Amino acid sequence: MKKIIKYIAPLLVWPVIISVFLCSCGADTANTANNPENEENKAHDAGDGGVENETAEIIAYEVPEMDCGGHNFRVVDRGGWVYWTTVDMYAEAETGEPINDAVYRRNRILEEKFNIEITEIQKEDVLGYVQKIIQSGSDDFDVLYPTMNNAAALIQKGLIVNLYDVPYLDFHKPWWDKVANDSMTISGKLYGAAGNITTTTNDATWCIMFNKDLNRDYGLEDPYKQVQDGKWTLDVLHSNCREVTKDINGDGALTPEDQWGAVNQHECAYCLFAASGQKVIGKGADDLPFIALNDDRSVSVVTKVIDFLSDGQAQVKADDYNGKYTNVWDEVNIKSFNESRALYYISPIESVKFMRNMEANFGILPLPKYDEAQPNYYNAFQYGNATVMCVPVSASDPERTGAILEAWAAESVQTLTKAYYEINLIGKYSRDDESEEMLDLIFSTRVIDQGIFFNWSGMLDFFVGFSQKKNVDFTSQYEKMEPKWTLAMEKTLEAIEENN
Repeated sequence: MKKIIKYIAPLLVWPVIISVFLCSCGADTANTANNPENEENKAHDAGDGGVENETAEIIAYEVPEMDCGGHNFRVVDRGGWVYWTTVDMYAEAETGEPINDAVYRRNRILEEKFNIEITEIQKEDVLGYVQKIIQSGSDDFDVLYPTMNNAAALIQKGLIVNLYDVPYLDFHKPWWDKVANDSMTISGKLYGAAGNITTTTNDATWCIMFNKDLNRDYGLEDPYKQVQDGKWTLDVLHSNCREVTKDINGDGALTPEDQWGAVNQHECAYCLFAASGQKVIGKGADDLPFIALNDDRSVSVVTKVIDFLSDGQAQVKADDYNGKYTNVWDEVNIKSFNESRALYYISPIESVKFMRNMEANFGILPLPKYDEAQPNYYNAFQYGNATVMCVPVSASDPERTGAILEAWAAESVQTLTKAYYEINLIGKYSRDDESEEMLDLIFSTRVIDQGIFFNWSGMLDFFVGFSQKKNVDFTSQYEKMEPKWTLAMEKTLEAIEENN
C-alpha cells in the first residue's frame, strides 16, 4: 500500500520548483487540494523558527510504506577537494550551520520513515572508485553523485541504470529539475538526475558577480536595469571591462596585481558561448544528438567571445598564471575581486560564498546575451563540477532505492533547499534584493549541452583552445574535429543500445 506524505513548499524557495510545479503538476495539485487531510493548509516548522508561510503550496509525493530492516543506505560522493567536497548528503549531528543542520534533519526523517541508516563514502576520485566496484558486481553502495562529465563516462560503459526504469522516481514532480533532466536524456533514457536532492548543480552554475562600488565610481549604467531591459550583452561587458582596467601599481605593465575589468578563466570561452543560446549538440525529435555548431551565428558568437577573452586591456584569466601562484583561483580571481580590483568576476556560484567578508558591495548577474536581438538569457553549468544523481547497475533492490531517493528529493525542499537558498545564498552571501531576482533568472534559464556533458572527443577543449591561443580559426578547427565528434557520438549511442 502506498502512503501519501505531505510537505509544504514555500513559494519562493526555488524558482525551478514553482515553474515546474505550475507547468507540470496540475493534476497532482488538484488531487492534493481535494484531500480532506489537507484542509488546514498550514506551513509546518522547517527549522526556520516556525514561521508560517501563507502563500505555500501543498505538494504530495508517493512512495510505499517500507521497512528496510535497518539497511545501510550508502551514498558515494566527492571528498578531499579544496572547493567541491560534498556537504549536502550526510551530517553527523547538528552544529548550528544551516546546510549541515538541514541535512541532518532531512536524513533523520528518511532514516525513521524507511528504517535505514544513511552513510557516506567520500572519494577524491569518484569515477575510479565506482567503476571498479560496479564492474566487480559488488553491491557496495546504493547511489552515487559523480560530476556530469564522469556520469557521461559511466553511461558509455553501461555502469549506471536508466532512471526511468527505477520504480517511484517521478521526474515530473517539482523537486526534480525538469528542464535540466529533459536536456540530459539520450535515446529516451535518463541516466543522471538533477534537482533539490543536491545543491552542487546550483553551486556549479555560472554567474557574474559585479562590484557595485566600482560600477558607481566609473559612472557605468545600472546592470540590473540593463538585465531587466534585455540590454545586458557581451558588448556591454567588454566595453565596461576596458573602461575599468588600469595599471595601479605603476610598473608599466598589466599584471594580476592591477585593476581589471574582469577576472575569469579559459573555460569561460564555453560558458559565454552557451549564454548566446547556441549549442554544440542539438537533439532531434527522436531524442538523438546531432552536431549543431557549424552555422554562421555560432562562428560570430565564438569570434566575439574570444575577442573579449583575448583582450589584455579588459580581463585576466587565472589559469594563465598556473605555476606562478600557490593557488591561482584564490590569489588571482578571488583575491582581486575581494580587494575591489575587479569590476566583474565570472565564476560558478560556488565562489559567492567566498565574498562574505568583502568590504565593497557586490551584486550577482546572469551571463550576458550575445546581442540585444537575442530574446532570452541563458546560463550554463560547469560540467566538471556539477553533479547528478545516478544509480549503479549493481544496486540490488531498485524498488527500495527508488522509494528512498524520491522521498529524499522531496524532503530536501523544506530542509536542504531552504537552508541553501533562503538562509545562505540569499540571507548570508548576497547583498541586495536585486541579486535574488537575478538568481531566480539564472536558475530558471539554465541549459545543458550534451556536447559538453559527454565532452565527446574534447568538445570543451575546442572552446578552451581558442581562448588559450587567442585566435579563432573556426572553420579549420571544426573540419578537423567534426569526424572525431561524430564517431564518438556513434560509439556512445551503440553502447547505450548494447547495454540496454
